[in-house]
Amino acid sequence: MKTIPPAIRTLYADLTQELHARSERPGSIYTRVIKDIDYAYAKRSVGATRRDVFLGRADDPETVARIEAIKAENERAKARRKTISALKAGGVPAPAAQLGAVLDALDDAGLLLKMVVVGTAAYQCYAPLTGVHLPAPHLMTQDADFAALSLTIEADEEGEDMETILKRADASFTSVPGLNRKALPSHFRSASGLMVDLLTPQLRRDDANPMPMEKPKAGATPLQYLKWLIAEPVRAAVLFSAGIPVLVPQPARYAIHKLIIAQKRTADRVKRDKDLAQASALVTVLRQSDPYALEDARDAAFAEGREGWETPVRRSLKEINLGEDFHPA
Repeated sequence: MKTIPPAIRTLYADLTQELHARSERPGSIYTRVIKDIDYAYAKRSVGATRRDVFLGRADDPETVARIEAIKAENERAKARRKTISALKAGGVPAPAAQLGAVLDALDDAGLLLKMVVVGTAAYQCYAPLTGVHLPAPHLMTQDADFAALSLTIEADEEGEDMETILKRADASFTSVPGLNRKALPSHFRSASGLMVDLLTPQLRRDDANPMPMEKPKAGATPLQYLKWLIAEPVRAAVLFSAGIPVLVPQPARYAIHKLIIAQKRTADRVKRDKDLAQASALVTVLRQSDPYALEDARDAAFAEGREGWETPVRRSLKEINLGEDFHPA
């Protein structure tokens, strides 16, 4: 596997730091007069659309401060677009337009940093974090999975439901009914086939499926192993538009999690093979760059139990001929 030059990794790290420190999104400021009072708004691009965001009375000090922050962010966004072009030219993966638009819509709603991006959408972020170009076929996905850090997360605008938010990315998004037609939806699909799944850690065997989230109005599918996977997530940046801040699982935990999940997939060979391929790629990279992180993740998984944790990890490692020693040969 080809390494990513240190200069590109540094550029990516700086971009990530700036995005996670951002307080406003870019937008065009304008005012409306309502009953002789000036009110300020920001028009901003979100996914595949543009929307108007109410800021407050134009003479209110807090509104004035937000306006100045948005104007400053407009200038930073211009510079970040140049950075993102350089990163793409350096081989750092960017999401497909549809996935990027979904991430942008969730970011605009104030939800993205209250979730951890999991699945292949997270795997796409690991090249600049590990310093190695990962195999391109393993980066492709038609699924976007998001693990809520809490069932009480709230969108910036009270009362919005997830379908409304996702329609800003693609107007064709609709909820996919589950077995319980009265439950809040946790699966959403666009006309092109992109699936968005909301997840939450399973805490008890009898957890409702899906678990309800009131703000935004949606459900979340409880999954075993998810709490362990998303513990202490790391910051990353998605190369879409002017950049999107995200949280992703630690690369080593992601690799171990894929080793476990692969042994649980008995009916879907395609996803099973993809799990093993992603795990193999990350284990191979991390053996060289951070073997102790791999060992820590492995030991943390084994401490959870033998049958559901240690046994599937060992089986997967044997299946992909990687052995059990996470130090480079």
